[in-house]
Amino acid sequence: MSKCTYTYALLSLAFVMANVFTLSNLAPWIDEVMMLDTPYNAVFHGSWSTTAWYRVAGQYPFSTYPPLYQVMAAAWMHIFGGSLVTVRSMNLLVMILLGRVCLRLMKRIGISLTPWTTALFACLLWGTSEMAWMYRNGRPDMLNALLVALTLLSVEYDLMSKTMVSRIAVVFAAALLMCSGIQAAVYLCALWMFFFMVGGERRKECLRLLVTLLSGLSLGMICVALFMMIHGRWLAFVTSIVQYSATLSGFALTVLPWVGDSLGFDVTPYTQKLLLLTTKTGLGQRLLSMTEFHSFLVLSAMTLIAYISYFHTDLRVLRYDRGFLCLLLAFFAPVMLVVAGRFTTYYRWMAYLPLLFSIVSIAARCQLWQNIFCVAAVVLSLLGIKSMASDEHCNYENLCSFVQRQHFRLADVVVCPFSVFYEMKPVCDTCLFVGVFPTEFIRRVDYVIEASDGDEFDEPISNYVNKLKTDSTVVLTAIDHCEHPSLTLYQVKSSHE
Repeated sequence: MSKCTYTYALLSLAFVMANVFTLSNLAPWIDEVMMLDTPYNAVFHGSWSTTAWYRVAGQYPFSTYPPLYQVMAAAWMHIFGGSLVTVRSMNLLVMILLGRVCLRLMKRIGISLTPWTTALFACLLWGTSEMAWMYRNGRPDMLNALLVALTLLSVEYDLMSKTMVSRIAVVFAAALLMCSGIQAAVYLCALWMFFFMVGGERRKECLRLLVTLLSGLSLGMICVALFMMIHGRWLAFVTSIVQYSATLSGFALTVLPWVGDSLGFDVTPYTQKLLLLTTKTGLGQRLLSMTEFHSFLVLSAMTLIAYISYFHTDLRVLRYDRGFLCLLLAFFAPVMLVVAGRFTTYYRWMAYLPLLFSIVSIAARCQLWQNIFCVAAVVLSLLGIKSMASDEHCNYENLCSFVQRQHFRLADVVVCPFSVFYEMKPVCDTCLFVGVFPTEFIRRVDYVIEASDGDEFDEPISNYVNKLKTDSTVVLTAIDHCEHPSLTLYQVKSSHE
């Protein structure tokens, strides 16, 4: 192995160790539980089903997210188990692979790598608090990033070799990308648009490449559609795509009434659902959310200054510099995702990874800026590691102790907050996460765990508790309590018992 490979491997190992010892400091949350409840049930209960999803198109809740991440998570749980640290460790492996593929891609596009620039890249990839949050929270975003990087790497090989094998590799990578997340496919299209705009004489190659990419994305969409059709969720899948895009939602709200009148069916349930989920924030407000991405703002400002100072004698050269184009791409991608209808906190890797390419590119050419960026990387990494520390308001050991001292049976039905996911799933076969799961589908409940100081997604549990308190057919008894986090266990019994 080269010195660069050793450097990346050693630093990645150090960050992996820091994460393994601190993963439980981040409490499970709504998106993580929604993504992982289905694979957990598949492995330990033999059913591709969930009680941590919402109702779509009036159907019983079912995970309508493209299934690749959940299939991988199911395989991971089958081999290694379903504990919090074990499950979240899958993303750590994905991160290692992501960094390795990015380094390979840098070499392919002509960015010079040394042990120092590799160390700079590794620290910025793993160390910032925003990136740490993204790869620690149990979502599929890092898998999206890995497959984007693999697709771009296969594109580079195809542009060089132009063989049938390389073209098939691009199709296969793009298909997997679609199966990992539609937002990643939208991001890939934004990348293609950017490269076409700046491609100059290579625009003909970009047009040929577009056919290959669209073939792969179409193949992936067909696979996802077949999966949803097999489970009888095709309509729910299509509806979920629309409701997660502000742009598509606005279009659907305009078109649906006309379609309903033309075809003679009631579209009210669909429009009501879209109105409930659609935010009224404009493009500008959604873009302003990037101002909360402090590491990105600091590093992008430093990078812009670095390029201007380095090329100050002839700024026109910047139009052709790949490192500077990566910096422009870091701003272009979020804008395109906002226009497409959605750019949220866990999509920020889409802007951050091109920025890292730009940083490494200028650092490889200028020793002064390499030193400056290395200092910034150390500071940001220390802040990132600090962000992994335990939250005084949510001590996970207290939560574990609270669950372990109860006398739950496997047959019990328990309404749970998302934070107890990993501890309750092995204890009870039926855990209802009513923070998202509709209470209309609940037939029987033995216990309720209320998180009184939880977030907005725990409020439906408190509402459900209040509803039970007014129900004369049941008796609700508080039998235990936990502090930090604040949890209360209620036993639910029929008033006739």
